[in-house]
Amino acid sequence: MALLTTSNALLDLDCYPKVSAKFQQPWDAGDLYLIESANVGSHPAVINDQWGVLTCFLLQQGHSVYSWTDSFCGQTGIRNNSEKFDYSPALLTLDQGTPCFPKATNSLWIQCPKSFDQLHWWLTLALKQLGPGIEISLVGMAKHVPVKWLKWLEQYNTDYQQHPIKKKSRLMTFKLGDKLPALTVLKSYLGPDNKDVSALPGVFSRDHMDIGSRFFIQQISQLNTLSGKVIDLGCGNGLLSLACLHYFSASALELILCDDSSLALNSARENLLARDYSDAVFHHTDALLNVHVRADTILCNPPFHSGNRISTAAAERMFKQASKLLSKDGQLLVIANRHLPYAPLLKKGFKSIKQLNSDAKFVIYQCTDALPSNR
Repeated sequence: MALLTTSNALLDLDCYPKVSAKFQQPWDAGDLYLIESANVGSHPAVINDQWGVLTCFLLQQGHSVYSWTDSFCGQTGIRNNSEKFDYSPALLTLDQGTPCFPKATNSLWIQCPKSFDQLHWWLTLALKQLGPGIEISLVGMAKHVPVKWLKWLEQYNTDYQQHPIKKKSRLMTFKLGDKLPALTVLKSYLGPDNKDVSALPGVFSRDHMDIGSRFFIQQISQLNTLSGKVIDLGCGNGLLSLACLHYFSASALELILCDDSSLALNSARENLLARDYSDAVFHHTDALLNVHVRADTILCNPPFHSGNRISTAAAERMFKQASKLLSKDGQLLVIANRHLPYAPLLKKGFKSIKQLNSDAKFVIYQCTDALPSNR
């Protein structure tokens, strides 16, 4: 638990998944900048609220709030934190997938995403759904907001203002312009089957095959066989599942795709349907939470960032939960950047850790024989 106290707010908040407040507060300087300085309309919308501090503040002030986040963990954090104080459930609309703003929305609070395409997409949807002139307050850590973003925002919007940097965070306010540059919503590249692999804004590596996945797919193609229940853990746009369909018999596979991102799952679903595969099961979840199967193989290319910070916490949850779901003779295949300490984490859950392949940047592990304590 962490208590946020400002001149106009008192909020009891937790991160989700929970971490000690010594290591991570459930807000950042940008959140505080918005709360203390930004204007808010009578019908606000919040975009990309990681743990719910902005949403909870506006609810506490008596506003009806539309809050969008792509992340399962983000949505869970918002729900958990908002339930700590009394408010009418009708005041909160929590959304995922493609944002659909209520017609009455007259102001947007946005936490900067990592991808400019995603910010461009949000603003394009706001313009299409709400029209020009909506008041927007955009915040992010100054080092993660490139100058070219600032120039673009100033060029295509009105009443643009950059506020002084405070505690390393930057606040931009403006009114949404009446004409934004066209955006390619779906970007793609050729997959292992030489067909397009497409993804929505914000999905990891949506316009090119990342080098880690390319190396992993080479290893997957060399497996003697692959069949049964195969979980694509942290599936992104479904690239590893597509590789499985390409190199092995689709009729022998039961694909289960899991991701924290609803947009990633939507992208993966469309990519599989484009290959005439409609039998996959999709879980919008944290790692393998609430997934109840015995898997024969789990494929994992885990994320190692939380926002813009390097973190192995998500990978550790993935490994721990994977060890509980594997069948007796099942295997977990993991690709890891060499600089990340994954081997010790994997040894906590498996008796056998075998290095299948490596190059200058990556290592591929095969993990079998899950420890009884994890069953």
